[in-house]
Amino acid sequence: MKRSLVAIGIDAPNNTQFNRWLENGQLPNISSLIKEGFSGVVSHRKHFRNERCWNIFLGGQDFETAGSVFLPSTYDYFNESLQREDRYEPFYALGDPYRVCVFDLPATINDNVKGIQICGWASELNACTPTSNPPDVLPEIHRHFGPDPKLTRPIGVRDHKTGEAELSYVVPSLYDSAAMLDFKQKLLTSIERRTDIALNLLARETWDLYLGLYPESHTANHVLWHVGEAHPLAEMAPPGHAQLEILQAIDVAVGRIAASLPPSTCLMIFTIDHTAANTVDVPSMALLPELLFRWNFPGEQALAPGNIGQPVPPRHFDYHQHWKHELWSLVTHEGKAALISPTEQEAQGDPLNWNVANWYKPLWPRMKAFALPSIGDGYIRLNIKGREAAGSIEPTAYSATLEEIEALLMRTINPRNGQLLVKGVLRTRSNPFDAEAIPPDLIVCWADGEPTDTLDSPDIGRIGPLPYFRSGGHVAHGTPVENLFAVRGEGITRGVRTAKGGLNDLGPTMLEILGARPANGSAGRSLL
Repeated sequence: MKRSLVAIGIDAPNNTQFNRWLENGQLPNISSLIKEGFSGVVSHRKHFRNERCWNIFLGGQDFETAGSVFLPSTYDYFNESLQREDRYEPFYALGDPYRVCVFDLPATINDNVKGIQICGWASELNACTPTSNPPDVLPEIHRHFGPDPKLTRPIGVRDHKTGEAELSYVVPSLYDSAAMLDFKQKLLTSIERRTDIALNLLARETWDLYLGLYPESHTANHVLWHVGEAHPLAEMAPPGHAQLEILQAIDVAVGRIAASLPPSTCLMIFTIDHTAANTVDVPSMALLPELLFRWNFPGEQALAPGNIGQPVPPRHFDYHQHWKHELWSLVTHEGKAALISPTEQEAQGDPLNWNVANWYKPLWPRMKAFALPSIGDGYIRLNIKGREAAGSIEPTAYSATLEEIEALLMRTINPRNGQLLVKGVLRTRSNPFDAEAIPPDLIVCWADGEPTDTLDSPDIGRIGPLPYFRSGGHVAHGTPVENLFAVRGEGITRGVRTAKGGLNDLGPTMLEILGARPANGSAGRSLL
């Protein structure tokens, strides 16, 4: 049975919050869709890079090599753009005769999609290239509805692999309440504009599949978590609950779209990924690279030296610049001579200029081990002879060096509460010359609980205190993530919750509604 489908994604809500607000009736349109339709849960396990959930959803399987790239011959490191993914075709690349409209998914433009594709209008991605197919669609959207409200002061960067120009938005300081309120309003404006654009696209023709995403929930949970949730900065946050406001605005948007559809069109909502309180940004991006710097160069300190024999200084709240500039102001004189500044990296178009670990890049060839930039768990790469161009560690010392670093990590504490900072480490390969699925040799999983701004080590001393970057973050490697979906419409069984499926089952489920078969080798199955 062939039907048309409108599918709306909600990106990375906190699932505990989301379910609570559904049960409390605070998201009535989404709640109604779940009660009236066919619904269930799809799951995946968080592995290595946060964006891999999109590879599973779009490609139908887990592509383990997708994500971050390290080039041992040059010590270059970059994240592959989801907009330039070429390992697979998305499940909706159906060719003729299917008419498909895709609005603002973090995905590549694909020639086998017959209809409209818009990418990067208001993406959550750190860097994106606004584009569309046909090419004139996005300029028309900008003229009639406006651009991404977040891009009031965009930073121009370049994709490392292709050299293409990209735009990166500025995350405001968590310590600036006025900037927080302004950013929240930008996200609310983005939701309203996005919905107006969606209604315009839906009115152009009867699509076999319309697939759109609301990424504002993802962005809000990163930047505005402390506006309503527990965090060391909650006491100075503006009033209200930002995540609830954002999800309620998305709920209104779902209601508007639902009201515009004819009875014969099926409507689906689904969530993808999960965000929570942030305990990883400061440790992975700043504390870990400085820890390894001091381990490599005994007696030297590049960032935020502190006195381990004294009480931790009280937190202060007078940070108002972007995080990268506040952190650079804490770099020592010797650090400024050795590291590359975020300003220099921004001028070079490096999309990772905001990540402190990236500033240590000039030193990597001289270090036995170094921290790779990440936005989740900590990443550590060893400098191995015969693998890296300037390798200094004998391959026979690979395991012993990892053991030494693991012991160093497991002795670190958060001096504000006396608790261990690291809850576990994961070796990614037993032999340094094993085929690489991901660049790090060691993954560092940080302890849950209170976000830390300071590290104490009996081996290298104190680092910090540092300002916080984002109050919401991603969960640790290995964490199971459950996402919700619900669909209603002609021929769909009402009021039934399915058994659990996998995230790769969502695409085949959508295709069954269309009467189409997966053409991209998906390992998933329809949940209907």
